[in-house]
Amino acid sequence: MRLKDKVAIITGSTSGIGKACAILFAQEGANVIVTGRRKENGEAVVEAISNSGGNAHFIQADMLEEESYQKIISESLEKFGKINILVNNAGNIIEKPFVAFTKEDWDAFVKLDAYAYFRMMQEVLPHMEAAQEGNIINVTSLAATNVLPTHALYSFVKAGITHMSKVVASEYANKNIRVNNLLPGVVYTEMIEDNPNTSHMEKMIPIGRMSTAEEQAKILLFLASDESSYMTGTSVVADGGIRG
Repeated sequence: MRLKDKVAIITGSTSGIGKACAILFAQEGANVIVTGRRKENGEAVVEAISNSGGNAHFIQADMLEEESYQKIISESLEKFGKINILVNNAGNIIEKPFVAFTKEDWDAFVKLDAYAYFRMMQEVLPHMEAAQEGNIINVTSLAATNVLPTHALYSFVKAGITHMSKVVASEYANKNIRVNNLLPGVVYTEMIEDNPNTSHMEKMIPIGRMSTAEEQAKILLFLASDESSYMTGTSVVADGGIRG
């Protein structure tokens, strides 16, 4: 029960790392806010948590829509009265040769994988500051630090979020609010199930296999709990030994 009575918002938690995180946090005593576009998937996550004795609430939200950020915060406060933890996880992946990227790629990807993180932090921080307690974890990527061909836009965004987290952490360190990053390597989720490069990606990993979403969720639990109470502005890399 490492998160007993805490309230945790997890964006993009209808599948993948976010779903695994929501289930684990609930098992550890948190009241979990599940968010995502897919109502059926989100309700299924809440049902799974409830059937295991946990407590969760689904908020249908599209992180590309400006009104979603305040909606998630206000509904979370209405439901549970406070917000202790924010896990920014909603995102996508984009791979193209550098010169093939378009303005449309830039606009859509930066909004989902950078602006949404930025806005969720802006919305939640005043409430955390008023409560004199808070914990934000931004899920970025190994691409923030490693050179991955065809991932120029993806790497740019992930590196930006990773560094921004460190800046925000420094601003709020004396207010009992921590901000850290998780940089996963290759994780077997829906996004890469049908990727033709799956077998090639596995060969790059010294540990010999992809990570599971549950393995990444355990690291998020550590960062969300008091076990990491002296850590802020830190990036935890979980990549199976890949080094750029």
